[in-house]
Amino acid sequence: MLQQDLAFIKNVKMEDIPWQRLISSYGRAAAVPQWFHAMAHGDMEALDNAAGRLAEELEHQSTLWHATPFGVIFAMRMLGEAANDSVKQELSEQERERLFALVVAILKMCQPIAVACADTLGHVFDMEPFSSITDLLHENELWPEDEEEDEERWEDDPVSDQTFYSFVYYTAQILLLYKEEIRRLCDSEREEVRDAAEELYAEVERIEAGA
Repeated sequence: MLQQDLAFIKNVKMEDIPWQRLISSYGRAAAVPQWFHAMAHGDMEALDNAAGRLAEELEHQSTLWHATPFGVIFAMRMLGEAANDSVKQELSEQERERLFALVVAILKMCQPIAVACADTLGHVFDMEPFSSITDLLHENELWPEDEEEDEERWEDDPVSDQTFYSFVYYTAQILLLYKEEIRRLCDSEREEVRDAAEELYAEVERIEAGA
């Protein structure tokens, strides 16, 4: 992966992504930041609801979308922060329970995304992705500000094969970048964390084998 892509993945801010001009499973991805905010700051019910909505937005029937690689960036960052042992030591028991729930929710949200990546990369051999993940944010790849003709755009299938492959390729690269963090969670004291981490880790290994 290019150094500029690594820097982008590690440092890009939520507000730097033009979510309203990216597509997800059900249309524009404008609501993605609010779902991440609810996961990070809401109560358990809000966390569960937000994780479910994000899962639906970022993957549907093994299809990934323009919003997927960028959503996975913030999901993996959140996972890394939540799994930090030094953070957990400062929390109350109730806060620790919420943190474990957050970790499990992110792992489960990313597992079908990883399956889609592994399946695609394992079968497509004659396609090159864009040279950088930031190419996906070029003006010609974004939907227009005006939403008036969205229905027609959906019917015309505006995503090229190379663009779609780039969605998959860069999502896979982000998951591989956080492979070690996922592996460490396979040794968690909590069974539900271990089980979810093992399922995601297996798919990340499949991605690596296919790549």
